[in-house]
Amino acid sequence: MSSREEILRKIDIVEVISSYIDLKKVGSNYSARCPFHPDDTPSFFVSPSRGIFKCFGCGVGGDAIKFVALYENISYSEALIKLAKRYGIPLKIREDRKDSKVIRILELVADYYHNALKKSPHAVDYLKSRGVSSRSIQKFRLGFSPSSEELVNFLRKEGLIDAYEKTGNLVKIDEGIYRDLFTGRVVIPIRDERGRCIAFGGRVLYEGKPKYINSPESEFFKKREVMFGLYEGKEHIKDMGFAIIVEGYFDVISMHDEGYKNTVAPLGTSFGEEHAKLLSRYTKDVILLFDGDSAGKRAIRQTAPYLLSQDIKVRVAYLPEGEDPDTLVKRDKELLRLLLEGAKDIFELFIKMLREGQKEALKDLVYFAGFVKNKVYQHDILREASQVSGFALSALYDQLPKVQRKEEKEEDEKLTYAERIFLLGLMKLGKEEYLKDVLLSPNAMRIAEHILSGDYHLVPESVKNAKVYDLESAFLASCEMLKIGKEEFKEGVKSIKDMREEKSQQVVRFRKRI
Repeated sequence: MSSREEILRKIDIVEVISSYIDLKKVGSNYSARCPFHPDDTPSFFVSPSRGIFKCFGCGVGGDAIKFVALYENISYSEALIKLAKRYGIPLKIREDRKDSKVIRILELVADYYHNALKKSPHAVDYLKSRGVSSRSIQKFRLGFSPSSEELVNFLRKEGLIDAYEKTGNLVKIDEGIYRDLFTGRVVIPIRDERGRCIAFGGRVLYEGKPKYINSPESEFFKKREVMFGLYEGKEHIKDMGFAIIVEGYFDVISMHDEGYKNTVAPLGTSFGEEHAKLLSRYTKDVILLFDGDSAGKRAIRQTAPYLLSQDIKVRVAYLPEGEDPDTLVKRDKELLRLLLEGAKDIFELFIKMLREGQKEALKDLVYFAGFVKNKVYQHDILREASQVSGFALSALYDQLPKVQRKEEKEEDEKLTYAERIFLLGLMKLGKEEYLKDVLLSPNAMRIAEHILSGDYHLVPESVKNAKVYDLESAFLASCEMLKIGKEEFKEGVKSIKDMREEKSQQVVRFRKRI
């Protein structure tokens, strides 16, 4: 008997589905309003005798595993694993041997780092100075890398040095000489939804650049598909009904320690479509807890569209100036609680600002409304904005954000590496003043204009996910490269002008001779 057949034989489809939606007994079957399409009258039926469900409105149907997969927006195999765990059914999962070996190595190295932290008083003191509790150190298995030599000796003893080098976390300098990417850093294991260690993050002690680094991306680790804290917090997100998004590792750790265990963060990269899809499996309600300054508002403008596109309600809580969740949760717990309890729906927030006479809020409201999938809800938002602002409803519809054209997407692939880094820095660091000093291609200039106008949805993924070790340093280096290009361009223009002037003078001299 296959694992699938065994699970379907042992579980009760009515019990499974009723844990998600309300079912009503109708004869020998059960009915409900379909959770997969707007359903005014019950058209969704469950047959316990046949072990299937069927909606006669939208046509969707299948077994209990398929229902869980559809409802939680996960794959069929993930749903199978989930049900097996829920009902304590042993399940033999065939993993890719290569990936399985790499995961085992990463788990071993995570244990090595964790044990090394206990023997490193200065690293422990650093974590204590940040208010990180022993409970959090244990929960997140925080570690420390004292030296490359010690890690290499450990790996040699285990016979794993060649295999670990392939993860990119260990760099070969010369024959027999290696450098640990995380030497001298607090090490934070990064886990996937199943709790497997798939990569590491590292934070330098005290001062130094870059402050944070991550493992290189690989077949099984892609930053845009992972959220820190999700494994530890996913059940809390489901229980509480919403997630809190913050910006950094220690924000998540401190929030969890204070009881906000539904807090997650992207891994040092811009929040994207895959992050939103990942979260939508667990909740349809998110609070963005960001700075109230220009950088925080940029982060909201970059994040909210992806959430809205997944039918996720977006609420906003602005932090006081100079604070982040990590500091505020330690300095003023009551204020943090009030901020989260008072987090407003993003559209209610802009309507409130409009009522208070802040006319610039209208542009933001219309921008975000463009990503709402439910057209009835979108219409209600724009109608209320029209009534409050006095602008015609048709005019607001005309201002909805445009969709990127196919030819623009094709042009995006032609960006140089320097242009991608420059544009990423422009978006994340807000360095507008550098624009006048660099030479950009017409396509890069078009994207720069999108960034300046806040149309981040038109910024290509190749820019948002550009791989960079230290963004600030890389941004300045890209400026120098593009500045050189501008100087060369100026010199070229000057040479052409000089040539034209020389030709003109030659013609004049020739005419004088005749």
